[in-house]
Order: sequence, then C-alpha cells, then structure tokens
Amino acid sequence: MIQKTRKGNAMQIHVTGARGFLGSHVVASLGRRGVEVRALGRRDGDLRDPEVAERLLADADTIIHLAADVGGVGYLRSCAGRAFHDNFQLGLNVIRAACRGRARRVVLAGTPCAYSGSATLPLREAALFEGVPSGDTGSYGYAKLASSIAADAICGMAGRDTVTVIPSNLYGPGDTFDTDRGHVVAALVRKALLAVERGQSTFEVWGDGSATRDFVYVGDVAEGIATIALDASPFGGESFNLGSGRETSIAEIAEAVARAAGPGLRPRFLADKPVGYTRRVMSVERAAEAVGYRAATTLADGLARTVDWLRSTGRVAAWLDEARRTESLSSMPDSKAA
Repeated sequence: MIQKTRKGNAMQIHVTGARGFLGSHVVASLGRRGVEVRALGRRDGDLRDPEVAERLLADADTIIHLAADVGGVGYLRSCAGRAFHDNFQLGLNVIRAACRGRARRVVLAGTPCAYSGSATLPLREAALFEGVPSGDTGSYGYAKLASSIAADAICGMAGRDTVTVIPSNLYGPGDTFDTDRGHVVAALVRKALLAVERGQSTFEVWGDGSATRDFVYVGDVAEGIATIALDASPFGGESFNLGSGRETSIAEIAEAVARAAGPGLRPRFLADKPVGYTRRVMSVERAAEAVGYRAATTLADGLARTVDWLRSTGRVAAWLDEARRTESLSSMPDSKAA
C-alpha cells in the first residue's frame, strides 16, 4: 500500500526506495516539513518494468529516485553485471515516467563510486567527467553516472529539471546490517556488537585500516535531499556531493565503533581482505553554497544513536540467535556420512 505523510502544501513528492535506509529518513524529513509524500517501495511494484514505473509516478510533481540494487564492496564485486543493468534500468524507467507524467523535477541519487579512482581529492563534482569509474564498485558507479547523464539530456529536452545528489558513506539507524549487503559502518557495528554479546575482546575489520572514507550520518543527508527537492530554483542537471567533508580512516572508524559498542573492545584487521578505493573524501562546498547544506552530526553522536537504536529494537539479540543457530547447524555431523 502507498503510504502518505500528512498533507501540507500542494506539491506532491514521490520517493522511490522510500522504505529503504536513506529513503525512510528522507520521507521523515519531508513529513516534518508538511509535504505530501508517496513512499514507494518494492511491494508497490517493480520499477524495472517501465509500465509499472509510469503508473506509480504519473501524478508526481517531484520524484526523488533512491531505489537501487546496492551493497558493500563484496556484494558489488560478486554481481557486477546485475549492478549495472538493474540500476541503469531503474534510472531510465524513472526518467521515462517523469517525462510522460507531470513531474517538473527529478532528484537522482548518485554514488561516490561514479568518480574515477584517479580523481583528485577532495572529490569535486566537476571531476565526475574526468576518468571513468573502476574497481570492484565500477559497474555500479557507471550505472548511476549514466542515469544522471541520461536524465539531464532526456528530461532537459522535455522541460523537466534534474539534479543528482551524491551521498558519501552513510551510516545510522535503519541501515542495512545484512552480512552480504551491509556497508562499511553497518558491517563493523554488527561485528562489534556481536563480539560484545559473546564476551569477545576483538572483531574483524577488512583491510589494514589505512583506507579512508567520508562517513556521514544519514539524517544529515536526508535533510539535504529534502532541501534540494523543495528548492524553487532550477538546478539544470547539477550534481551535489552530500558528505561530511572529512576524511576518516577505516582504523579510526573501527576504533570509534569499538568505543560505541562497549569498553575493552578492539578491532582486528585482516589485511588480505578487499577494501575498494584506498582514499575517498568529498568536497561539500557546492551544496553548502547552493542550499546551505551542512553535516552537523559528529561521528561519536551518530554511532551512539545507531547502537542505541539497534539495541532498543532487539536487532542485536536477533543477530545473536541467528549466529547461534548457524554455528549449531555447522557443527552437526553430516547425516549421509554417518
């Protein structure tokens, strides 16, 4: 069923991927502003079908496209073809629906993976067209970049305004803590909290800890996206980085997660595991100047909120039960061999 926030002004915004991590926070941000929102998720229809996309988005004034098939480095490396095909198909169908419906603006979610591995740091939006996406996340980066280019060209000819928002490494309540699809912080938080529950003193961290990322609290990015979606001025295909603007090493984030999870816990680094790009940090100057964007939540506060949310919702206890069942099954003798 399509969910709605309370009615406010006449503008109606449709959010795809609205029940996902970032989407749920964007819907909440818009709701606090009194904006009518249609929160679209997978159970409302498969946006990979162009007819479904056109039907669901026909009466939107603004579309915020956040639906994606994405996960961590391991996930994207294991299904590179699908990562490109499905995400580009989603983007094209949303663009087509916007041009056939009444939407006047399309907000697309991009990715830092769209930047070339050789791009100068901090990453600035102009560098999106210098070099090409590469590495384990390159196919996903290509799909998102191609969607933005297509939106600018196709929607521009149809008189629709487009803008791309590029969140950096998100974390916070509601994240995907799945073992296969979890992003960096989510994966670390899950491992750390399970270690605490088991009475262990360490938890695994992929890589040697030297790689860097731009970690940003999901609520700050959601506020930025809501502000951009509601801005009266046309953006004409512009892109905006929405990150913290601070470069943090995996070692630093692992230590911060350890402190948030419990006393005495420490990370254990696995240098032979993949980590993707060696360094990443984004400039947020353009978004700050254009719409007043600011990532106000500190890493310590954001992690504390995340850990509190996980414990209060019973997620940690469920993970522990799941881990015990898995270990119990793996320790059982093979009935055929017996």
